[in-house]
Amino acid sequence: MDRRKIDVVLSTLLIIISVIILTNDNLVEGGVETELGSMFLPRIVAGLIIIFAAVMGIESLLKLLRQAKQEESEIIVTQGFSGVLVYIGIFIAYWLAVPHVGFLVATPFVMFSVAVLLGGRNWIPITLVSVITPLLIFYGSSHFLRVYLPTWTLS
Repeated sequence: MDRRKIDVVLSTLLIIISVIILTNDNLVEGGVETELGSMFLPRIVAGLIIIFAAVMGIESLLKLLRQAKQEESEIIVTQGFSGVLVYIGIFIAYWLAVPHVGFLVATPFVMFSVAVLLGGRNWIPITLVSVITPLLIFYGSSHFLRVYLPTWTLS
């Protein structure tokens, strides 16, 4: 299976959905109203999705148009579902662990394990991203959005 074609299709769908989120004011009914508005976070995320999806889609589209030779990483092996089962296991464990150990403890482990499962071998950047990203999300959600993520509850 060709990952380039999947990238183009998925990035197109993500961009369309993100444009709908950016342009439709009727998506929020109730919700947390902050000084920034209840659609602030969804619109920021939609903008980031557009940027990342465009980068991914344009790169793959250019390779398809040039008919460049496929690299080994661009071929998706469709035999066996062990990797999918590991992902599902990681996310079920995360879902069960977050209410007890909190967002700041559980999220770095999940980010690190998914990065390793995806083939990451640069341990220092993986560790830094796995620790810094949850810290930024936790701080931003509590201070700017007034959304409080789960904290440690074990006594």
